[in-house]
Amino acid sequence: MYLKETLTTRGFMRIFALFELLLVVFAFYGIIKYEGALRALIPILCLFTVFLLQRLQGRMDETEKAKNRLRRYQMEEDKKEEVTEWKL
Repeated sequence: MYLKETLTTRGFMRIFALFELLLVVFAFYGIIKYEGALRALIPILCLFTVFLLQRLQGRMDETEKAKNRLRRYQMEEDKKEEVTEWKL
């Protein structure tokens, strides 16, 4: 189960990275191709979306780290309980 969650999280990170790259490329394309208000609007929206994705990715990383710490703590508690059971 842990491996499946990790692979899923890593898969999302790769998808986020590719989508961010696509947005940055499209932002530069918007600067070159469009005129008028769209010339400024498209890059701003693309870069703002990249910013939001980076924040989301950071929160996902923090959540994963917290889950790992909780699992590690639970494993240590289980080991302590096993040791005390063997001593009795």
